[in-house]
Amino acid sequence: MTVSSHASPEDPRHLLAATREWTRSVRRDQGEGWFALLVFGVVTLLAAPFFRYGTPSRHCASQHGGPAVCTVYPTLALWYWPVALLIGYVAIGWFYVRRSRGRGVGSRVQPYLAVGVLVGLLAAVWLGWSLAHPAFLAESLRPGSSETRSVIYRLTSPAGALGLALLVLAWIERAWLMAAVAVVYLAAVTSGVNHRSTHPSRWDFLPHLLLTAGVLLVGAGVLALVRLASRQRPA
Repeated sequence: MTVSSHASPEDPRHLLAATREWTRSVRRDQGEGWFALLVFGVVTLLAAPFFRYGTPSRHCASQHGGPAVCTVYPTLALWYWPVALLIGYVAIGWFYVRRSRGRGVGSRVQPYLAVGVLVGLLAAVWLGWSLAHPAFLAESLRPGSSETRSVIYRLTSPAGALGLALLVLAWIERAWLMAAVAVVYLAAVTSGVNHRSTHPSRWDFLPHLLLTAGVLLVGAGVLALVRLASRQRPA
């Protein structure tokens, strides 16, 4: 009579180790955050002609007898962002569902899509309202300097909402590298890259747009390479 020292398949430690390995494998199969970054990098680049050729809309107002505060924003870009973001989220949802069906692994993208669409629409509504009431932020909220106001506007813009939604996706996928990309992207969104000269150009928006799009596209490339390396790594 012999006694085997090998762990039984029913051993709790064996089951726990198998469950953890299965969880890591599922997360690898679900981790397609690079596609979301790629989509929104392209969406950001495609916004360029809407900023350049859109007719600038100027609103000036004051509150409580204070100085007039003015905002200028291209009308076409104001309409472009909510439509482009919605199309982007539809494309991402289609991609995740297609991949999950092909691999037989459930997708966790639904919460991200719901949060992204909601935050994006709220940001678009806020942007339209704040541009029509430029003195509200300056006089009612009193954020301080004009640079602080600029940071708040950018963070609450559709581009800023996109970054917040990417943080949600990173949390859902437990993807810390993607979270780092989202943080860098938000830093780029709120940065004051554009420097107005004494002779302003209709292309002044371009450096900031290229910076934010570049962060998304480079991040997509990095995540895609990391994912490829993890899939090729022996189990």
